[in-house]
Parts: sequence; structure tokens; C-alpha cells
Amino acid sequence: MIQNPIYMPVLKLKSLVWTEIGRIEVKDADMPTPDDNSVLLKVKDCGICGSELSAYLGHNELRKPPSVMGHEFSGEVVGTGTHAPKELVGKLVTVNPLVTCGKCRYCQNGDRQLCPERKIIGINFPGGFDQFLSIPFYTVHEVKDPVYGSLAEPLATAVRAVRTAGVTPGDQVMITGAGTIGLFCSKIASLSGASEIVMVETNKFRQKLAVAYGATDAVHPEMLQEFIDKSGNKLGFDRAIDAVGYNTTRNAVVRYLRRGGNAVILGLHENKMDIDGNYVVRNEIKVAGSFCYSNDDFRVAVDIINKGYLAGSEKWFEIRKGGEVDESFKELLKPESAVSKIILDIEHT
Repeated sequence: MIQNPIYMPVLKLKSLVWTEIGRIEVKDADMPTPDDNSVLLKVKDCGICGSELSAYLGHNELRKPPSVMGHEFSGEVVGTGTHAPKELVGKLVTVNPLVTCGKCRYCQNGDRQLCPERKIIGINFPGGFDQFLSIPFYTVHEVKDPVYGSLAEPLATAVRAVRTAGVTPGDQVMITGAGTIGLFCSKIASLSGASEIVMVETNKFRQKLAVAYGATDAVHPEMLQEFIDKSGNKLGFDRAIDAVGYNTTRNAVVRYLRRGGNAVILGLHENKMDIDGNYVVRNEIKVAGSFCYSNDDFRVAVDIINKGYLAGSEKWFEIRKGGEVDESFKELLKPESAVSKIILDIEHT
């Protein structure tokens, strides 16, 4: 039963459904009913993630059509289930899309991202490409702005990656890939006091964005060795983060580290990798995976957004109507696309 509903639409609801590889369609949808521990969310904005671009092409084993994607979203709570807090109604929120058991040692320690029963809104359940969603009440966090609120999830991913890398003041950091996560890693590394942040990126437009987002330099991968030789950095980087997920980029973040350095592998584009194990051992390289975020990482990301640290950066993303979803996916997949992020206005699909 829905408690205290404040909004009930009279028009047909819409859903952006990934119907087959390379195609997303706008379809009619039904109003969901929240269970006792859930809230009814009217979705406002939802970002397109790189992992969803991979899925769109059929390269992500976690996602299969038909499904409703979208795990970077914000919205307004318009109703609650019987046991969900009634004071949430009317709140503008962002959503931590992790749905976990809440009982295991990981959940109890705040590391829900490691829960053996972990599921994700937008993969295992309908996501933010729906105009209305029923979601567990514990997933919501209050935000001040719906557009920036939709960026909390990727920002939390970057917070986690930079923490895992162990970036400290004065560190020299290399990041591969100036997509949304890479840009946010650059921003968080800068806020953490890194003295040098080198972004490795092929797209010239994104190279400029990286510098605007905290990188001291942006370099094409074919010019990276020459850049390092000229910089005099003979020992290598202290920390390196791969925000792409190809075998070549994973190897790069290992090879360009100093001895004893930390490499974090974050991107998910390719499953297999062939990093030189003996090189890792002899140089005591620490290689860690970073999938998403802890409860604390997500709270930090929400705090950064609510304090306005991302404000004034609108040029790096575009807001488009939900009905333009298929065209938006195709645009983001162009190698020389002049846009790094597209946020869909789901409310006005």
C-alpha cells in the first residue's frame, strides 16, 4: 500500500527499454507499487554510464536485453510503503543503486559493495530509465539539485578508486580515460592533494576537460613515453588508475608505476587481461580492483555535490530529453564525440 502519495500521473508512463543490442525504445509503462520497505520515486534525471554503452553493444555479461537500464539517477519521493519513513515524501534524492542483504559481515561493516547477494538497480531491477520506480528506502540520499544529484553514483565510484589507490598529498598520479569516472578521479585526486595528475586520453575534447577537472597534463597514449622522458619522471608514478578497462590500459597503469606503487583497475570493457606477473612481483606493485563504493564513499560523494564542488562544469555534459536515448547512446560511442556525458531528462520523456 502506498502511504502519503503526493503525485499520481494522469498521462501514460514511459520507459526507455533496451530491446536488443544496439537499440533502445520508448515504451508504455505501468505505475509500480512500493513494498513495505520501499519508496515510490518519480525519476527526474538519469546519466548514461560507460558500462551501459558496453551493454548496448553486447559487451557486458551482466546485462541482457530486454531490460530497463539506468543506475545514475535522481528523483522525488512521492510515496512510501508501510514501513518506510514518511518524512521522505517530497524529498529530492539521489539513489545508491546497490541492493544488498543488510545482514552479512560486509553489509554490517558498511561495505555493501562486497555483499555476496549484491544486486544493482538498473541491472537486476528496472532502473532510472523508468519514469517511476519502487526502490528500498535505505538507498536514497537527499540532494539539492536533480542534475548534479544524478552524478553522485559515478562520483562515488571515483571516490572509492582514489581511496583504493591511496592518493596522498604530493603524489604523482596517472589516470587512463577521461570519461565521467576518469574526470571525477582527476577531480578527487586533485582535492586529495596530488602534485601531478597525468590524464591519458585519445579524444582531444576530453583532454581539455581533464585539465579543467584537475589534471596537470593530458596526453595521447602514443605520446605518453615521450612525455614521461621529457618530464624527468624516471621512477614512475606513485599511483595509477585505469578508468577504461582494456587490456592495453590495464597494462599501462602497471608499467608506468614506480616500484612499490599502487595500480587500481576500474574500467570494465574487457574481461581478460595478461599483466606481467613477474614484473608485478619483482617491483612489488600493488594491483587492486575497484568496482563501486562503500556506504561511506557514497556519502562523501553526496557531500561533495551538495557543497557545490562540481558546480560550474556544465560544459562537459549535456542534458537531453529521455526520448533521445537511442541517439544519445550512438553519439557517446563515437570515438571523437564532443560530449563526455549525457544526462537524460526522464521526467519529460
